[in-house]
Amino acid sequence: SHSYVGPDYSVQKNTGKISLEQIDTLSVKSFPLCMRQLHKALRDNHHLRHGGRMQYGLFLKGIGLTLEQALEFWKKEFIRGKVDADKFDKGYAYSIRHSYGKEGKRTDYTPYSCMKIIMSNPPSQGDYHGCPFRHTDPELLKQKLQAYKIPPSGITQILELVKGMHYQLACQKYFELTHEVDDIGFSLNHPNQYFTESQRLLTGGREQKKELNNAGNSQQKGNSQESMNSNSTPTSSNKTADAELEGLEAYFTED
Repeated sequence: SHSYVGPDYSVQKNTGKISLEQIDTLSVKSFPLCMRQLHKALRDNHHLRHGGRMQYGLFLKGIGLTLEQALEFWKKEFIRGKVDADKFDKGYAYSIRHSYGKEGKRTDYTPYSCMKIIMSNPPSQGDYHGCPFRHTDPELLKQKLQAYKIPPSGITQILELVKGMHYQLACQKYFELTHEVDDIGFSLNHPNQYFTESQRLLTGGREQKKELNNAGNSQQKGNSQESMNSNSTPTSSNKTADAELEGLEAYFTED
């Protein structure tokens, strides 16, 4: 029940169609809260620790950034902070090429699913990765949602879902509130799915859902959420994926 079996977002028809200049706008309109949080932290601090770089870097890869764009994006931001160009090239560029399958075992690493983000590698002080609905103190989460102009009634609904450990449903509610729809019409289980559905909605690729698609939709949501309410560990499928990422993690500089 803990195996993610949806699309892995490794093959992108939109590769290269997103410009770096669009990312700030897209982060507000179409990024799930976890990625919006990482983007803002990167812009504010000009740095992310390795957990954040992996989670956000693979997400950006999944929405269509090319390797060249990714290198430019991270380098431009990091050299605004305490990392000079030479240090970036020596300490960080290899890991980015590695995540695109251009170094090491040439594994084409895929973006993290919601389940992986929620159940593994919890953030510590100074980190910005993880799931905000799972890993953020409720009062701080409330303040963040207020800052993002979520209406009070919506914040109450989200916090109730969080209290019940329905983290993905809380994210679905965040989607509905930020896109002004009554029901998103799908079961959310991947940050890149969130982005894709948001863009389809905002660009007219799908009509806004004002009522349930069908009677089984709510049941589908419930089934999707059941696994997130369990405290058991990920299955061997997830462990295999984690093992594949060890090679990538080994090349991230910790500072």
